[in-house]
Amino acid sequence: MKLCNILSLTIMLTSCGMAQAQITSVEYSITGRITDKEGKAIPFATVQILNFTKGATADADGVFVIEDVAKGEYNLLVKSLGYLAKSIDIKLDKKPLFKIDIILEEDARELDGVIVTAKSEKETLELSAQAVDVIETREVKLRTADLGEVLAQTQGVSIQRSGGLGSDSRLSLNGLSGDKIRFFFNGVPLDFTGYSVGIGNVPVNLVDRVEIYKGVVPVQFGADALGGAVNLVSPPVTEGFQGSISYQTGSFGTHRVTLDLKLLEQNTGLLIGFDGFYDFTRNNYEVDVQVPQENGRLMDVTVPRFHDDYEAHGLNLTIGLQNKKWADELKASIFLNETFDEVQHNAVMTGNPFGEVVFTSELQGGNLTYKKNFENKYGIETVFGMNETKRVFVDTSRYFYSWFGERMGPKNLPGEFSGIVAGGSHQFTWDDNYYNRTRLNWNLNDNQSINISLAPTYTRRTGDELLAGTFDPLTAKGILHTWVNGIEYELDLFNNRLQNIAFVKSYWQNIRTEQDIPDTNELSVNERSVDDFGWGNGLRYKISDRIIAKLSYEYALRLPRTDEVFGDGNLIVQNLDLEPERSHNINLSTNIRSRSQLAKTWRIDLAGFYRRINNLIFLVAATDRTSGFDNVYDATSIGAEFAGEINELIKGLKVSANATYQNFYNNSTQGSFERFEGERIPNTPYMFVNSTINYTLPESLVADNDLSIYWSARYVHSFFLGWESSGANNPEFKLTIPSQNIHHAGLIYRVPVRTMNLTITGDVQNILNKDVFDFYGIQRPGRAYYLKMVTQF
Repeated sequence: MKLCNILSLTIMLTSCGMAQAQITSVEYSITGRITDKEGKAIPFATVQILNFTKGATADADGVFVIEDVAKGEYNLLVKSLGYLAKSIDIKLDKKPLFKIDIILEEDARELDGVIVTAKSEKETLELSAQAVDVIETREVKLRTADLGEVLAQTQGVSIQRSGGLGSDSRLSLNGLSGDKIRFFFNGVPLDFTGYSVGIGNVPVNLVDRVEIYKGVVPVQFGADALGGAVNLVSPPVTEGFQGSISYQTGSFGTHRVTLDLKLLEQNTGLLIGFDGFYDFTRNNYEVDVQVPQENGRLMDVTVPRFHDDYEAHGLNLTIGLQNKKWADELKASIFLNETFDEVQHNAVMTGNPFGEVVFTSELQGGNLTYKKNFENKYGIETVFGMNETKRVFVDTSRYFYSWFGERMGPKNLPGEFSGIVAGGSHQFTWDDNYYNRTRLNWNLNDNQSINISLAPTYTRRTGDELLAGTFDPLTAKGILHTWVNGIEYELDLFNNRLQNIAFVKSYWQNIRTEQDIPDTNELSVNERSVDDFGWGNGLRYKISDRIIAKLSYEYALRLPRTDEVFGDGNLIVQNLDLEPERSHNINLSTNIRSRSQLAKTWRIDLAGFYRRINNLIFLVAATDRTSGFDNVYDATSIGAEFAGEINELIKGLKVSANATYQNFYNNSTQGSFERFEGERIPNTPYMFVNSTINYTLPESLVADNDLSIYWSARYVHSFFLGWESSGANNPEFKLTIPSQNIHHAGLIYRVPVRTMNLTITGDVQNILNKDVFDFYGIQRPGRAYYLKMVTQF
């Protein structure tokens, strides 16, 4: 889909919404936002004009609009489950748009000695025994930050990127990264959705909240994660037609479009949803490199990147039924995702740049979901998914290129990568993937429940190297069959003051390869299996209504993933002998918060963690295409986290900050890494700090609109590329990823337009234009300017 078509679609849909707003123009309209005392939105609250047929339901952001109201005096009745109803008298006689912000109080009533208080999904999760942090994207989705930058603002989370938009990214939780962390979208593995481009590149506008589970992963995901899991949750669907459109443009030829449309018909229960995205960037930001002069000496120059275009688009269509006797929900989804990525250089940005290397991928598939709760006692939820993935890697150039983008003299052999593949490559790899997750739950009584999860996954991979000779190793068939099961027992005691979740998981995996032997009719077969178990427990205790403490543990096992075993078809070679990783994970945390009745609210989170990993799977990197995964050593990660937040420091001002320190070190006592015992794991950040300030201007200064200013900063301390004891004794001469101190700032302007909300955001990233490196030698973008428009209806 071309960019011009996407832009035309965005303008057309926005124009249609504006035109409809004009057609339905009325004498008076009532709009506003419904929040609790902490300023958090109360979604789906109802607003009714008493003695009149007019009313409205607030959206997920707590915003409501009532139109076609005549001049006069009225009484509004505002209700929401878990909050005290509120009656408000208003008078419509001056402005055609009457704006009001409504604050509801929690309805805490004592019933048989039990205090019942409604909580948001974020509060419910964070107050549970799970080791989880929850990020609500209601505000950040209006900014130009992508999901990777949003996650990087969370304590314990580190995001490393090898460039700009679309570049490879590595998310770490408490030091553990890569496939040690599992990623989900509404509980479904990210690979089985239309957003398989990587967690950092998922459009933030399609996400309502992010759940970050650290170290201890709930049974419900059916996952063999080692370091944790990240679950992206889409916005809830409410009655009627709703949606949002966003468009972002800015530096380095960047254009990003998202579209999210939902329709839920109450009488029939019909659900139709369509969402999609389109991303494009030139990534032609300036980098500092060295180029040879005529005399052979290297000269420092600053040049724009020239072969780093990135283009991706994805579509997701959902049709289903809700609230039927035989199903609470039955829906089918189909999805498509395509990417085009130009490769600019090797893994450490050394040697000549690449001028023609390209990587593309196509993903298509679907999911079928069924949910049913029987009399609030028994429940079943099952998801069946499948997809087909095709990846193409092209490295066939017969020319050298300079950093000035010039084509140099011809090569004797095709291909710009060096190493064992001299002679070029044109590779295809195909994956056929099948997935199921079935959850069964049984509520024994109000205080006890049992949850069971069954999650088999099956992958079949093969490929084709078009430039291969008589023997093509990519034609081998690789089969990876994984099955993770779990059972969980939850117990609440002492009026829910104490909650305990105990669980057991079983793991099974079978790896099989089949390869034709050249010049024979024989088949070479390699096969092995793994069968193991893990267990854990989560405990939460409410010391008071304002203080809670958590302690959790899991003996976790993580089975090798497809790319680790079979390679990725272009830059990573296969290793069929990988063993599973095992880890002891411990979390201890305390949350302290102010009384919710105060105008000025605050909270403090303190946490410590411990991870002891055996048989760590690690990417042994190389400058050419010989990188591969191996079980290299045992390791330990121990550290502490702090997070604090204060609202209404002065009216409209919110300040938050967090810090993480982790010591992720090698404790191998044998093998090739024994001599590095006690040293930090290379190429991994160990100390980072985030801070954010948001100020909303008083309403008197911006009439009926909202204007807020935000500033955020991130500091990452320097760390070594290699082992601390290797190389020169003087730290100044070691290969080091330098410290980062990055600042972003922007303005958000919100304008209610009849039944819609229009938001315009201007943002400056890396304000100080610092040289930023997440990986050694690979420079990230400097100062960048972006403009974003979001329409919600």
